[in-house]
Amino acid sequence: MNWEAPVVNLTAVRTELDDLIRRAPGTVGLVIEDLATGERLEWSPEARFPSASIIKIPILVEALRQAEEGTVRLDQMVPVPDDAKVGGSGILKELTSVESLSLLDLLTLMIVVSDNTATNLCIDVLGLETINRTIASLGLTGTQLQRKMFDYEARDRGLENITTAADIARLLRLIATRQILTPEACDLAIDIMARQQVRDRLPLYLPDDMRVAHKTGELPGVRHDAGVIFFDSGPVIVVALTQGFPDPLSQSVFGGDASALIAQIPRVLLKHQRQ
Repeated sequence: MNWEAPVVNLTAVRTELDDLIRRAPGTVGLVIEDLATGERLEWSPEARFPSASIIKIPILVEALRQAEEGTVRLDQMVPVPDDAKVGGSGILKELTSVESLSLLDLLTLMIVVSDNTATNLCIDVLGLETINRTIASLGLTGTQLQRKMFDYEARDRGLENITTAADIARLLRLIATRQILTPEACDLAIDIMARQQVRDRLPLYLPDDMRVAHKTGELPGVRHDAGVIFFDSGPVIVVALTQGFPDPLSQSVFGGDASALIAQIPRVLLKHQRQ
């Protein structure tokens, strides 16, 4: 897909964000890429972070890949047994009368409300090792799915899901430019991510009608958001990973926790959007 002109003035953006990140009381991994030109800004792009729910983006991609190959069907029904329900974000753990859901519905829940039970069921269907092989084949060298959501035993053994801002930016670029899967599958991935219901980070200060296809992630001391922002003149990728901020910050230069820092990034991009 082709876009004709730069979307934002990244030189001006860097000046503002350099100062913001310099004052941050934690670690920030950030990649911003203007898909019209390929120009990008980076701050610690290869630093490894606990992925939190950002790992659900490559899981979504793997599901769509397997659906293309015929290994799975998006309309296939997947049992939702009570013993598969786990804590954290999501709605399935609260429901008592749902016996099964389609794989597509599970993927949608995994992204739009970050449902951990749905995520684990998707991992069971797709295969953890198969997901990791696809992650590696895409050149995402700093990303690994090492355990299911809320698997405390695996976590206690030192297994953690990890990723980098550079890896997720690469994956989003492949999706947004339809260089991976079929165009229809890429569009479906973007459509699902655009229905994300957690909107306290990348979309917070953007106009309500601006499309943002993204996925958040959080753990204690960890706040992420990664997605594609569709400006009038073209899309811009933003991947913001943070760790080690006071959680929450009672007083800071941002007036809140790390989510407040992430929310400032699209605000700066919008300010420096080329007309």
